[in-house]
Amino acid sequence: MHVNKSEGTAKNGNEEHAEQYLENLLINGSQEGDSGAELQLPSWYNEQLFKRGQRYFSKYRFVMTSGMLAGLIAVLAIPSILRVLICTRQSSNALTAYRRYLRTIFHTHAWYFHSVDDRNSKFWTSIAAVRQAHSRSSHACQQRGAGQITQKDLALTQFGFIGFITLGAHRIQLYDDDFLEATSHMWRVLGYLLGIKDEYNICGSNWLESKERLNIVMRRVYTPALEQTNDEFYRMTEALIHGLWHANTMLSVRANIYFTKRLAYVKGYEYYSFDYPAGEQKDPQQKAYYYDLNLWDRFIVSYGLFVVTFLHKYAIVRWYFNFRVWLMDLFMYYLPTVAIWKFGIKSAYVRIFRPGGQAHEFQLNLKEE
Repeated sequence: MHVNKSEGTAKNGNEEHAEQYLENLLINGSQEGDSGAELQLPSWYNEQLFKRGQRYFSKYRFVMTSGMLAGLIAVLAIPSILRVLICTRQSSNALTAYRRYLRTIFHTHAWYFHSVDDRNSKFWTSIAAVRQAHSRSSHACQQRGAGQITQKDLALTQFGFIGFITLGAHRIQLYDDDFLEATSHMWRVLGYLLGIKDEYNICGSNWLESKERLNIVMRRVYTPALEQTNDEFYRMTEALIHGLWHANTMLSVRANIYFTKRLAYVKGYEYYSFDYPAGEQKDPQQKAYYYDLNLWDRFIVSYGLFVVTFLHKYAIVRWYFNFRVWLMDLFMYYLPTVAIWKFGIKSAYVRIFRPGGQAHEFQLNLKEE
């Protein structure tokens, strides 16, 4: 894929570095797999910054969880990632998607809530398990012609976890520079541990560098991809949302696609006047996709955006919604009642660790030729 460097006016140094980063990622990063680095903290690891990044999840749990869900939807618009997901058959219907994405949530919780200092902690067990799962999936899907999991895919998935909550922080009046710096560093470390080389890591040496990388990836990769979504994207998103609906019954396929495309600045998905990129104004000829939604989906969109945009800045509101997500996570783990009713007890309970603390082995269910 070629990156056009002629557009726009003269760029500052950070923007030029971001251009170089993207070109390297899309061209060379699409040819390389796992970095092969050992499971050790990188030389540039900052203990205090990393641990502050972990603690911020508790402070902003609601909006970070929402941002990650939008990111999980967005990565389904990336063809190379979608091919591997279809190949593994881990998320093609409500049940498999429910189990896959709950595992993803639980692994993410392990990274935020368990100690990085103890090599025997669930943090390290989870990292090793995810990396091994990526390796097995990549090898198996490459043999079946679906392609391997590349450095590009890993970096674009990394965006899915933090891109929207960091780039969109100002849109919800989250003006916390230390949150951005600490979260960026934490995910730079996680990216390294999950097999991303430094040159492809979407998180740079500081937030300013990370911001430029995240921004150019969103503008040049995610926005175009989400403008041209196909039936496979919709089918996999439907499976994702229908699966996670059993953990959160407020989820809606069309409303969550709307949230995702709005975050990626897809035209026609603007809700507030500040949703337009800097320097752009509303096009009176542009279709407003909000009016294609049914009344329930419109309510979800309007209510959700009002809460995060105007109320989330207040500590008491933040506490309430964080508590709701915490309670939902608690039921999701210990008593997934809706999933039990739908899938049965055995399938409803998802665990990534055995009673002794070891990781459950990743099971492939590969698509038949």
